[in-house]
Amino acid sequence: MLSRITNLVVCGVLVLTVGVITAAAFTKTVTIKVEGMMCAKCSSSVSKALKATDGVEEAQVSSEKGEAVIKYDDQKLSETKLREVINSTGFKAVEQPGQ
Repeated sequence: MLSRITNLVVCGVLVLTVGVITAAAFTKTVTIKVEGMMCAKCSSSVSKALKATDGVEEAQVSSEKGEAVIKYDDQKLSETKLREVINSTGFKAVEQPGQ
């Protein structure tokens, strides 16, 4: 009986581990330079638009640094789409060499 319970627990842990690893494999983080943001209200507008986008898990936007750090599901969303969302707010997502 104890062996059976142990086997069930081990199987349960393995299933949960595989699920977490699979979910994490689709999450990417990207930093995009953004031009034109001058204040907290500017960065708030960009952040709000990004967070309203399906597939964005987290967005931290800083007008001081001039960048947006975005955690997103790359199965639902691309970096190109994230740039389009930023540009739609009236600010400019800057293309950087190597991107």
